[in-house]
Amino acid sequence: MLNLCPGPTHISQAVLKAYGQAKTNPDIDHKYTQYQRQVENQISQLLHTKAVSFFMVGEALLALEAAVNSIIQPGDRVLVISNGVYGQGFQDFVNFVKAEVVLYESDWRRGINLNDLKAFLENDHDFQVATFVHCETPTGITNDIHGIGQILNSYNILSIVDSVSAIGGEYINFDQAKVDVLLGGSQKCFSAPVGLASVTLSKRAIEHMENRHSPIPSFYANFQSYLSFDDPHFDFPYTMNDQAIYAMDVAIKQAIDSDFANKHQKWAEATRQLFKEAGFELYAKDHASNTLTSVLLPESVSSLDVMKLVKDEGILITKGDGPQGERLLRIAHMGSNMEVKYFQKMYHALDKSFHHLGIKYQGELEEKFMLSDIAKNY
Repeated sequence: MLNLCPGPTHISQAVLKAYGQAKTNPDIDHKYTQYQRQVENQISQLLHTKAVSFFMVGEALLALEAAVNSIIQPGDRVLVISNGVYGQGFQDFVNFVKAEVVLYESDWRRGINLNDLKAFLENDHDFQVATFVHCETPTGITNDIHGIGQILNSYNILSIVDSVSAIGGEYINFDQAKVDVLLGGSQKCFSAPVGLASVTLSKRAIEHMENRHSPIPSFYANFQSYLSFDDPHFDFPYTMNDQAIYAMDVAIKQAIDSDFANKHQKWAEATRQLFKEAGFELYAKDHASNTLTSVLLPESVSSLDVMKLVKDEGILITKGDGPQGERLLRIAHMGSNMEVKYFQKMYHALDKSFHHLGIKYQGELEEKFMLSDIAKNY
């Protein structure tokens, strides 16, 4: 089965080969620790920063919960900035730590409007922390991480950013964005196996944790467990997954060496243009993601039916989420999915499925794709 979903994404043979290695026991091999620190530093390099980055063993959701546990304290007033399923979902984590949630809800089909956010904060900026999502994977909207981060920083509000489906695929300058906690995952743009979450922290975030007036309510979902772990025999608070680190090492180097952000942008622009020329409506009215495109199907058609037919052709793609989720078809030009031969197969399967379901559109998607600059140049 060819997996072309927006996470987990297709894994290349080079990454799979690295994942199959078993070289040491990370509990007792101090040389391994030096190696992992080098891989973690590559995350910082990708983000154009010297800020500290580290990996947590677990799916990316672990890092989101750990960020809330580590940064937010009971009684804090927290601004939850939302324009989608994941942005809104932050409020559940915030409620767990008994902080006060103020939900800033915006149009789910558009990126967060910076002028509107500024106007809101001019009237009410008494927040210790704010959360927002860089890329809303369920709908394919990417928010301006640099603009939002700078606005929050100007009011001395600490920021927690879910960049799980953007890191590697969107340009990020951590220092220029002035964000404090940036979270990623191994299984999306990096196209490594599920199981690692990346965390990058500003000095301000670290100082904030060091000066908490209440203990962090977890050991595992706790950034301090990584930053302050001190044991003469062990370098990590629990056993690291060295196989996942080997795979991630190869995946990050691929991202850095191939100018991944630029590649994602080109594939995204080509995908959006292809579907618009065929007569489809895109879900994003602005701020469309460079890592996936959400296409609105006719009201009479369910994306679940398309998924089933495409799966019968040996390909996995997914629907969206939210109020119009079953009308959304997500095209994941993300990580190792971006291969001409894979997208040709996908478009062939979509053409066949659309015809079977009676969807009317202009031209054949496979033909349009094979005539595109992407197919010619990649």
